[in-house]
Amino acid sequence: VTVGGASFTARRGVVIATGTTPSVPPVPGLADTPFWSNRDAVAVTEPPASLLVLGGGAIGLEFAQAFARFGSVVTVVEVADRLAALEEPEASELLAAVLRREGISVHTGVTVSSAAYDGTRFTLTVDGDSLQADHLLVATGRRAGLAGLGLDTVGVDPSLRWLETDDHQRAGDRLWAVGDITGKGAFTHVAMYQAGIAVRAILGKEGPAADYRALPRVTFTDPEIGAVGLTEAAARESGIAVRIGLAQVPSSARGWIHGPGNDGFIKLVEDTDRGVLVGATSAGPVGGEVLGALAVAVHAQVRTETLAQMIYAYPTFHRGIEDALRDLHQQPAAH
Repeated sequence: VTVGGASFTARRGVVIATGTTPSVPPVPGLADTPFWSNRDAVAVTEPPASLLVLGGGAIGLEFAQAFARFGSVVTVVEVADRLAALEEPEASELLAAVLRREGISVHTGVTVSSAAYDGTRFTLTVDGDSLQADHLLVATGRRAGLAGLGLDTVGVDPSLRWLETDDHQRAGDRLWAVGDITGKGAFTHVAMYQAGIAVRAILGKEGPAADYRALPRVTFTDPEIGAVGLTEAAARESGIAVRIGLAQVPSSARGWIHGPGNDGFIKLVEDTDRGVLVGATSAGPVGGEVLGALAVAVHAQVRTETLAQMIYAYPTFHRGIEDALRDLHQQPAAH
């Protein structure tokens, strides 16, 4: 490996873990503005008076709510029909309602035709209207950017969107890859999981292959949106016979005790042919923590009948899983 004129050699091989860079949409004028990426936004020491957030995914929503709570006037612009489009529709509706209640302006299903900066203010032209703010955060995803890594010298196509690996993180002869660059989820916990697999492979040790069936993810808004496995839509698209269980956090004992700020729900997605969960969402004040039990259930393929027979501590947020299971078993199986 040659970097900056210095050459490095290794007996066993090379691990690629270069992460990703912001993906900037081709909005006319946007590239000519001094917009923020998520890395720029996290480094600021004073909140702006106003902020436009282009992108209603996890990163955009987390920053939008954080800056709004620091006093910024925030506007979120998302071209998809809903916020957090990769999550369950119930999560999108919940987040939109909470953000609007906190004074954040939310625009979804729109077309952004241009962007400009006059030296003082940013302007986004959205469906013919001009939205303005002191700063603009672009949070429209990230890309691997394989070009410039010299991968063509080892037989890897640098034009690929992601660096493809086998289930032991091998990307080629004596070449491994871990983290965001593999396209398996831009999460720190995925990179750490893959690193353990790669280390075993490099050292020639036996161990389990990568398994992403129970990949957990959390959007750290308030309420948190924790999810694992397949959404209802993804499960149906995969041809799985699906049954759904749903419970509302405010209706649970702990949700009622918690009071204001108790927005949330637990949604279960069951493969009725096997009687196991293939996905789940836990939204609420500690949605990411409640997700732990659901991730175990999806990963270990625990039957929902077994989960329903467990004893759930009272009064806890995770007891809402029992309510969702009760609702699930009252529903007819659907295909």
